[in-house]
Amino acid sequence: MGQADRDPLTGVWNRGRMEERAREELLRWTRYGHPVSLVFADIDHFKKVNDSFGHAIGDDVLKEFCGIVRRCMRSTDLFGRWGGEEFVIVLPNSGLTIARLLAERIRVELMEHHFAFAESITASFGIAECRPRESWESWLARADAATYRAKNNGRNQLAWDAVDEGSEVMLGALDARIFELIWRKQYECGHQGVDDQHRQLFYSGNDLLNAVISGRPKAEITAMIETLLGDITEHFYFEEAVFRAIGFPDSDSHDAIHQHLLGQTAELKKSYEQGNLALGDLFNFLAYDVVVQHILIEDRKYFPYLQVMSSMEELPLQG
Repeated sequence: MGQADRDPLTGVWNRGRMEERAREELLRWTRYGHPVSLVFADIDHFKKVNDSFGHAIGDDVLKEFCGIVRRCMRSTDLFGRWGGEEFVIVLPNSGLTIARLLAERIRVELMEHHFAFAESITASFGIAECRPRESWESWLARADAATYRAKNNGRNQLAWDAVDEGSEVMLGALDARIFELIWRKQYECGHQGVDDQHRQLFYSGNDLLNAVISGRPKAEITAMIETLLGDITEHFYFEEAVFRAIGFPDSDSHDAIHQHLLGQTAELKKSYEQGNLALGDLFNFLAYDVVVQHILIEDRKYFPYLQVMSSMEELPLQG
């Protein structure tokens, strides 16, 4: 990618490149049904910063904001400057919940960031998950409109188009309701055993999240983490049996990913026992590492081998 694709001030993608990549993700959603969400960010009272401190300070604010976003976003997310103090983030393989979590993380990091001119900077965020058969223009307009509502309602908050939830919702501080893993029909591969175990990981993960949010006793939560570890271990052993049955050529690499995730789960349990486990870290592990990176990306690499089998009876049906 050349400099023509970059915003000269901040170094992030420019509007043209962001629109190009967003349309590519929109096409992927249309073809494969992978969820994709859009976050529109607008720095609050930015004109006041320029008027009070000068454009050089304003430029520094934009660059530091981009640094905060880069630290918060995942390697798979797409980020660019839309114009002025407006920025766009596209989140592949991500529904509304994950987009809200990322936007809230950026909002808090920005609010707590120390700027050299000793002024607090905040931003307002509008979020929209892409709908079936939606155009880029419509998707962007919904995110932009949500940003406008966030600013109208006091700034320094998130707003989103919650058509799937039946009502509009505002979020100023992180709300426990967004910590939920939602199973979608398009996550299924068609093999009963694999799909059942993937669903069970969602259920176990949600049970654990709800227990942490509601302040259940430590011993109970520790036992639930052990249950989740057991579910993940059982699922990985089962997948490896499926690999042998279908002759999946990349099974060694996939097995290594399994071992890494098991190690992460053990570390998560240790962190909780030591009192160092943040709710956001727990959700990040379940939503990003287990669901997005593993189930929605890595596991899909062997799905085509399942589909070419002449009969599902040739495969293991349960763990």
